[in-house]
Amino acid sequence: MIYPHFLKKGDTIGITAPSDGNRKPMDFARLDLAEERIREGGFRVLETENVRQSDGRGRSSTREQRALQLMGLFENPEVKYIFSAKGGDFLMEVLPLLDLDVIRRNPKWFQGFSDNTGLTYTLDVNCHTAT
Repeated sequence: MIYPHFLKKGDTIGITAPSDGNRKPMDFARLDLAEERIREGGFRVLETENVRQSDGRGRSSTREQRALQLMGLFENPEVKYIFSAKGGDFLMEVLPLLDLDVIRRNPKWFQGFSDNTGLTYTLDVNCHTAT
């Protein structure tokens, strides 16, 4: 099992929405507060484009866009930890579009709930990376 590097002050935490994104004012308020706390802890935050959007039917963007934005975080050497901003029902759509070889070469902590267990399971089993 690969254990990604543990976070240290100054590291960047990437936030993305590989399933649904945020669309309600309360969602934005919670996200802003969470990001504020992360920054207060000494970390930087990098949000993907789809974090603050939702089609209202459970998707933050197209499956291709969601996969590209997630892969962009795995490929970014500055990002040490990836956090999913929301759960949802459609994460499974992006799994076939992910480049598992790239993810294996760039192990990072990934955290998500609900639908995101499909990705945490994939990373554990196929990439041998702890999540």
